Amino acid sequence: MQAIELRTARPEDRDFLLSLSPRLSGVPGPVWHDLAAMEGFQDRYMAATFAKVEAGAQTLVAWTTDGKRLGYIHMRPFKDGVTDEPCGYVSLLALAEGAEGQGIAHRLMQEAEAWARAQGYRFLCLDVFADNHHAVEFYERRGFQTETLRMVKPL
Repeated sequence: MQAIELRTARPEDRDFLLSLSPRLSGVPGPVWHDLAAMEGFQDRYMAATFAKVEAGAQTLVAWTTDGKRLGYIHMRPFKDGVTDEPCGYVSLLALAEGAEGQGIAHRLMQEAEAWARAQGYRFLCLDVFADNHHAVEFYERRGFQTETLRMVKPL
């Protein structure tokens, strides 16, 4: 296996970041939202996330030393929903097809934790679709716990 490097995203990474939108919209989501709705949601969310540079936000790209991009993580400042204190938020984590199972996401999450600690945050939070069991289990193995549950009833 080739060595994996992490670096801050550059303007020339934008197309790569956006190209992973189908990987994110294709995860198991609520059954009442079809793939087109999930794709629209993900495209809007990514466009808003990368539309402007947010103070304190950081995007890291994982890549091989020969230049192949493998995935990325985007972290940004947030506020705790209970105390309103500043905290870190992982807004996007995506891997290219074929890059799973190599420890890349784990390494990106380690960097997110280091980033949050360096900012002086007490918490790092994220959102994940409840039906995305693979991701939920991934985050739970890293110590994340469910704080709230948003419940929806289709009418």
